[in-house]
Amino acid sequence: MRATISTHVLDVAAGKPAADIGVTLLADGETEVGEGRTGADGRIAQLAPDGVEPGTYRLVFELEDYFGEHPHLFEMVALDLLIDEGRHYHVPLLISPFGLSSYRGT
Repeated sequence: MRATISTHVLDVAAGKPAADIGVTLLADGETEVGEGRTGADGRIAQLAPDGVEPGTYRLVFELEDYFGEHPHLFEMVALDLLIDEGRHYHVPLLISPFGLSSYRGT
């Protein structure tokens, strides 16, 4: 069974979903295996439509355009993931102009 990966980006400073953020999924940190943009609800339901095999992946969030001219620290965030079994992985990202957090969701 292949693993599936979804994400949800929330702007905790603004108290709303973070829409139109580009997200890329890379196998072994370099080969693109999926990509998308967060919708109005801040979600991407499936980053790799056919799923992925267990392994190491990098989830890259492009934040520069989202924050635009507003003062901010993070332009890009990369999370390295260890996908060790064929199941669903939900990886939310909570952002603000000067902080962020992530966790393994459900």
